[in-house]
Amino acid sequence: MGRSSLFARQQNHELAAEAREMSRAFADSSYLRWVTGENDPERAWEGYFAHTQPQARAVLDGVLATFPPEDRAAAIQLAGAVEAFCLPSKAVESRVFESPGPSAGHLIGISPLVVQLSAEIAWGLHMAHPYAPEALPAGWQTATMHAQESFALTVFQFVRALERPGEAPVPVTMLDTASERIEPAESPASTNPRSFHDAAMIFALAHELTHVREGHLSSGEGQSAGPLLIDQRIAPLMGISDQENEELTADASTFTTCFNYLLTTWVWAKEFRKGAEQSRKRPTDTRQWNLMAWKSAIRATEMCEAYYSAVLLLAHLIRRGGDEDTARRLQTTGMRLPYVQQAVQHVRQKMLVPGYGPFMWTERDVAYRKAHHSWRLHLIENLLPQTSRHRPTHLPGLASRYLTPDETWQDSASAAASLPVLEEQLATMERELGPSHQNTLATRVTIVMVRFAAGGDAHTAIAELRLGIADMARALGPSDPSTFAARHNLAQVRRKSGDRAGATTAFVTLFREELRALGPDHPEVLDTRYELAHLRGEDGDVAGAVTAFTSLLADQERLLGHDHVLTELTRRSLTQWRQETANPPQEATAVPGGPLIAHAPVFSPDHPNTLPAYEARLAHLERSLGHGHPDTLTTRWFLAALRAKAGDASGTAAAYAGLLKHDLHTMDFDDIDVGVLRANLE
Repeated sequence: MGRSSLFARQQNHELAAEAREMSRAFADSSYLRWVTGENDPERAWEGYFAHTQPQARAVLDGVLATFPPEDRAAAIQLAGAVEAFCLPSKAVESRVFESPGPSAGHLIGISPLVVQLSAEIAWGLHMAHPYAPEALPAGWQTATMHAQESFALTVFQFVRALERPGEAPVPVTMLDTASERIEPAESPASTNPRSFHDAAMIFALAHELTHVREGHLSSGEGQSAGPLLIDQRIAPLMGISDQENEELTADASTFTTCFNYLLTTWVWAKEFRKGAEQSRKRPTDTRQWNLMAWKSAIRATEMCEAYYSAVLLLAHLIRRGGDEDTARRLQTTGMRLPYVQQAVQHVRQKMLVPGYGPFMWTERDVAYRKAHHSWRLHLIENLLPQTSRHRPTHLPGLASRYLTPDETWQDSASAAASLPVLEEQLATMERELGPSHQNTLATRVTIVMVRFAAGGDAHTAIAELRLGIADMARALGPSDPSTFAARHNLAQVRRKSGDRAGATTAFVTLFREELRALGPDHPEVLDTRYELAHLRGEDGDVAGAVTAFTSLLADQERLLGHDHVLTELTRRSLTQWRQETANPPQEATAVPGGPLIAHAPVFSPDHPNTLPAYEARLAHLERSLGHGHPDTLTTRWFLAALRAKAGDASGTAAAYAGLLKHDLHTMDFDDIDVGVLRANLE
């Protein structure tokens, strides 16, 4: 945090005094007494402000120091026009305030609850799903299972504490405990638990600073100074308001800011230990530099996605408290994650990969984020409702509502509005990347499909797709995934134009070539099988369609998980075609098998091997540690939730009954928590 001195002379002391008064106005005496250990309210507040204010200002100055040289003037101006402070209450949102005093500027109030919860979730998922499991010692899978159990239980203890009436303090969490046990000198900054708290504070502050810099004032006055994430011509057709668009823009910008901050902070810290005279030089070891960049990108990504998990969890809590408007706004924000993920992917490919090498967006990265996404849905849809004291209503269809921008362009109005944007992008790609670049060719095909969705002529679309496929085959190869995707689109256009025979022939040929090049478990192969199954039914072979969908569903449950969006789509299609037959066959069942991609984390909640693995773990712990050991009880508690998710009512009841036979105070459960478990059992 030594870079705070770079902007010390620019700090506006009148604005800092106003931040002090704002902090006092938001004071929560119970929280402050718990944090500081002081019973006197005034002394508690003074101690809290004296501790948090330098930290908030240091992070603000550090964020300003990451501005590129061409933006240094803007950074200096912001340093004198913005002040940051920590809200000492249970506020569920960080906020930007107009300066209430004579000094012009803005005050950024950071919610400690959002920071702590985001850091807790990022830390828990980092421990539960190691990014590079092959680098861990033997036996890491068992440690990972325990990390998942501890993470889930800790989050729910957090939730239960926040649900208590009155002024309840934010509980001590496993991240706090880990931070207390690790000294900075004992561990590199990139692996220190404190870096999660740092990243969460950076994310929250950089997000609000982006609103100030871009003119996204809370009052709604003025126009945005910079471009929004979603083009303003098509955002309304996607159901995205200007305010939501500004939030998306700030979140996407925050990833880059968080990455830059973490990278430069860790580099400076490492070089400072080598000697002050070298502290401002770039490391000479390129490998070490790239490693720090890789870890910085991991931490920034973890924090971005953990933030959305925290937002959804807080929406749940606020809804239980009766504030439906705030809950709906938070949940809407949480559902926009795919847009930010797309922006983050673009930043990685356009900015990070050229500068640091192709370590981003690898197959392992995709697998890790699939597990992260699976846990987010598992947390909100399954485990949280079961453990909440208020027994909230299940949130319906959360997984199916995570729509990507491409998926929102399916209707003709959105497609027509998006065409000018895509055509501008294509012109830029042809100029900067060349006409044979993979991204250029893929965008050409996308424009053809969007134009067809907007009401374009099928014959024209077919002719343009054939030209695009020929160019892709020459530039990328006939078995490149982009070429296969374009051929899939061509077959789909034929089908929609009424040429079912031509579509069937195209899909059959495509399926054979994809099977040979990609293997039977590749997602593209599964997609092609889905289309062929529908075509069989449309051609009158209803029994064949049912057979094809039954086989496909079994494979998707094995490879993608029971609750995956595509699995659910196939399940609905199977139900529809079965209704066309007089004698419907038996339900398809999942077939045990391996993960979707090599290196995918094995113990994702949706993976079919997860439940039997936890059952085996429970048997092992009961033999080795005993039935009443805290680790055994935690595993049994988690197993109850997994059995409930699988629809095993009797197994869930047995797990809860076994849990209630023992003293649950070892898990920090109180009498109210035990009452909830008894209600779950009933």
